[in-house]
Amino acid sequence: MQIFPNGTLRYASATAGSDLDENGNPIPACDADMNEIECTITAQSENRQGRYEDGQYKNGSYSVTCDMEKVGKSFNPKTIQLIHEFKGYLGDFQVQRIEYYKLTGTIEIWV
Repeated sequence: MQIFPNGTLRYASATAGSDLDENGNPIPACDADMNEIECTITAQSENRQGRYEDGQYKNGSYSVTCDMEKVGKSFNPKTIQLIHEFKGYLGDFQVQRIEYYKLTGTIEIWV
């Protein structure tokens, strides 16, 4: 199945942020460690009357559809960033559920 992307999903690679510094403290992942995948972002609920974050009120839930070939079967991030083609940066979201659809070759992620 062909998806029609309207945004980008960014997530840290499995090894990003897993290195330790000289004191044994974890080194946080940086933007260079982020993987980007084109995706279709669908708002399930969205309003600007929610909690205050990054200088604006945010409250929303989204479903994200990606091509399974681009992410692989071991795709299992805890958090993702969503960037919409027209709305811009939507925020960092905790992944609620991931569904793999073999028949269509897609992955759907709920945040």
